[in-house]
Amino acid sequence: MRHSLMRCFLIFSLMLISASVLADVTDVTATVDKNPIMRDESFILEVTANDEVAAGKFDPSPLLKDFVVGRTSTSRQTQVINFDTTRTTRWQTVLIPREIGRFTIPSFNIEGVSTQPFTVEVLPVSQNKNAQGRDIFITTEISKDEVYLQQQVKYTAKLHVAVDLQRGSLTAPQIADAEIEQVGQDKEYSEIVGGRRYRIIERTFSIIPQKSGTFNVQAPYFEGEMLDNSRRSFGFFNRTRTINRVGENRFLTVKPIPDNYDHHWLPSEHVEIHDEWQGDINNLTVGDPITRTLTLTAIGVVEEQLPEIVSQYPDSVKTYPDQADSTTVERNGTFVAQRKESIAIIPNTDGLVTLPEIKVPWFNTRTGKTEYATIPAKQVNIKAAEGTQETVSTPETNIQPQAPEFSPRSQATSPNSAIPTVLSNPPLPYWSLSSWVLLVLWLLTLLAWFISSRRKTLSVDTVKRHTATHQNEQEAWKKLVNAAKTNDSKNLTNYLQQWLAVLCENPQQSLAASVSQLKDEHLKQQVTQYFDNRFGANNATDSLSTLMESLKKIRKQYQEKPKVKGTELSPLYPNTL
Repeated sequence: MRHSLMRCFLIFSLMLISASVLADVTDVTATVDKNPIMRDESFILEVTANDEVAAGKFDPSPLLKDFVVGRTSTSRQTQVINFDTTRTTRWQTVLIPREIGRFTIPSFNIEGVSTQPFTVEVLPVSQNKNAQGRDIFITTEISKDEVYLQQQVKYTAKLHVAVDLQRGSLTAPQIADAEIEQVGQDKEYSEIVGGRRYRIIERTFSIIPQKSGTFNVQAPYFEGEMLDNSRRSFGFFNRTRTINRVGENRFLTVKPIPDNYDHHWLPSEHVEIHDEWQGDINNLTVGDPITRTLTLTAIGVVEEQLPEIVSQYPDSVKTYPDQADSTTVERNGTFVAQRKESIAIIPNTDGLVTLPEIKVPWFNTRTGKTEYATIPAKQVNIKAAEGTQETVSTPETNIQPQAPEFSPRSQATSPNSAIPTVLSNPPLPYWSLSSWVLLVLWLLTLLAWFISSRRKTLSVDTVKRHTATHQNEQEAWKKLVNAAKTNDSKNLTNYLQQWLAVLCENPQQSLAASVSQLKDEHLKQQVTQYFDNRFGANNATDSLSTLMESLKKIRKQYQEKPKVKGTELSPLYPNTL
């Protein structure tokens, strides 16, 4: 009996194995769970094959043209009835239409067998439908539909919810060649729409376009689960239903930089600049330092877009600029960028000194004209330092020595005898000649010792400085190359400025100043060409490749420069004669 059962089991297993080997896909179908479909709601596309097929055999990418493609789930089912094995593979993909109209679900090929294409109809969302029972829907708003390049656009998405949600997530809008970032926290409030109360979750995004042209801003996509009261629940477990929604797309036109604009591109609705003095500007004295802080503020931009503040000073004062500090904050969904530059000023001479006017050009996006944020010229009266006036010396007065008094007891006098004159000996010098010689020799010895110790210190400092510069150059170059490989245009400018500043041995130097110091006209043209292509309508990839090739040649020349004397290490075991 036992052997008979084992024989039957082996026969059954062999039949299953042979059936799986001989099985093949002969029928593939595609269906949707609803048709027609509302503009902002989701539907499910189901593709079924009558065999066990790998999950990767179904490719939903042809649907991306007309639909938002959500998650795809794969399930398999095997049935054995009277030794007849049936296998089924099923794919379910969540789709949301992008526009209103008729769209074709294309044919899908699974293991050589194709589905039949068919048409679905997408209907607009009517106000009546909205008011009567739309449980969840999304509305979108855009602050401007026509802006300039790199001008901030405020985009608002509102999720209207009239049911109990168990979970949910809302994506960000999508647009090509733009920087998108959520600003501020979500706002939550209630509002009555079409006679029905909704809980509204409002989320604001900032869009900064990086290329001119007309773009389609694809609306955010919501995916969540809501309680389904129409389905019976068991025990503590509530029945839920997956729900997906998408908002209405918006179109954005981005205008390029005007041809007649020749300054640093700073598009904004308002820009201002002011200065503050740490000290009394009206009571300055020669040699006394005072700190001036310049603050540049612009609305609708981020800190990376702010230019350096160019300020000129007369030769009668010395200036020591500090490292600039910049930040970006959010105010009512709008970015406010600020840059602060502090400069220590020390007057050299007294008198009236004129501090020239400071002008920062910017482009007014409201008027479409170039404007200037200015600080007027200022005249400052510098006082002379105490103790620098010339002192008037009084002329020497010849004082005649008085004759000493003599006592009549010590010497007899006669009427005809003159009073003897007593001449005093001149005083001896305070130091003798030998003392002066010893002093000079001692000072020379002290000077020789100081020079020797100073040379050793300078040598060590030079070695340390050379090593640190070499390490900084390697680190800055690595960041620059990585940004170029990933086409990270946002950080590439900063890394290029840092690397060139290291080569110029001035870490705080700007990009323009470093390019000017290198005196390489070819490099200057390539940097200008790259930024023109990046902020214009052309492709910046080719100009970036050409720029990186030139930078590699410059780096090779930098590495081939002779080493600083004293940086070579002496051999560990020198040869002895």
